[in-house]
Amino acid sequence: MNLFQKEAWKEDPRLLLVCLGMVILPVSNSMGQVPLYAASVMWLVQLIQKKTTWNTSTWIFLGGWMLIILASLFYAVHPELGIRKLSRFLIFPLVGAVTAACISGDDPSKKVLAVCKSIVLGVCILSVYDLIDFPLQVKGGINLVDVGNMTSPQFYLLGMMIWLGLVSLGREKVSKIWWFCLPFLLVGLLMHQKRGVWLASMATMSLWTLWSKKWKTLAVMIFLAGSSLFLPQVRARLGQLREVVQPTHGGRMILWNEVAPRLLPEYPFGIGYNGTKYEDFREILPKEYHMEVGLRHLHNNFLQIRLELGWHGVIWWASWMAWVLWKAFRPSGEGDRYLRGAVAFAFLGLFLNGLVEYNFGDSEILKIYLLLFGLIDVFQPKKTTSEM
Repeated sequence: MNLFQKEAWKEDPRLLLVCLGMVILPVSNSMGQVPLYAASVMWLVQLIQKKTTWNTSTWIFLGGWMLIILASLFYAVHPELGIRKLSRFLIFPLVGAVTAACISGDDPSKKVLAVCKSIVLGVCILSVYDLIDFPLQVKGGINLVDVGNMTSPQFYLLGMMIWLGLVSLGREKVSKIWWFCLPFLLVGLLMHQKRGVWLASMATMSLWTLWSKKWKTLAVMIFLAGSSLFLPQVRARLGQLREVVQPTHGGRMILWNEVAPRLLPEYPFGIGYNGTKYEDFREILPKEYHMEVGLRHLHNNFLQIRLELGWHGVIWWASWMAWVLWKAFRPSGEGDRYLRGAVAFAFLGLFLNGLVEYNFGDSEILKIYLLLFGLIDVFQPKKTTSEM
């Protein structure tokens, strides 16, 4: 199916909105979320009219998650911070919109293929933007390591994993023109000096190769990874890992080894959704400890969710993620094997990066999580999806 084939959008306009959102989102969250919200609203209206489908287990976890968040606001230390983020509930129906849009019609794999192409296209557009923006910022006197953000490199991780799935389908399903995306994805990934994403990408791509048995892909990835080590910026950035483990660095090790052990026992039921401030962290640390100014989360999904929502919150979230991982990787005859694998390993990559980054709390990456949840539901046996 051609990505821009009009007949596909006539069959289900939700697919057009989702794909359009995925093309724009990597470059602009404010613009990209508009079609995604529109698809979510459309699905909600059809759900009320009992004209669409939904996955029961997914909405049990999502519903429980929203209840835990709402409950936390009643005893939150800074409830105004949590209330400010409740608008995110409005994007949660994206999960249902993605699933319903893809399973409508006769061949869900073609719909998933369209979404996957949209993701890779959007990330390539982000790379073009970064190729223009990075040199300008460096020329303006900003160090390369300080250019960029924490979100964009995770889009490159996502784009790389989805791209691997696309090119594995063969030329009869995917044109060889998609191979031209590889340099854009790699350059974008390397330009952002985020070691957590680099390590998550390496781990996920290696696991993908073992799973898919694409040994030529492994050889290419080893060559590219080895070649990148000749870049001075990459060698310098990896060499700085020694500094990160030093308690005087003031970054993640301070958060994990000093802030978390002091704060977590004080709030067994949580401090409240999105309820942490830099001042809370700084106040609980002895004065001799250095901490980067502005840090307000623990750079780890498990620790931050435990701090915000308590033990019950992190247990619920961990159970949810374990259920999604099981669904993503369990053997299934539903859909194309490589498309299923691409979606599953993309989710795994984000999950691994969440060990060193609170990416479940990032607005753009949360939308990607929801998209992947929806795509994973597409490949589940039909008996798990309820017809309304």
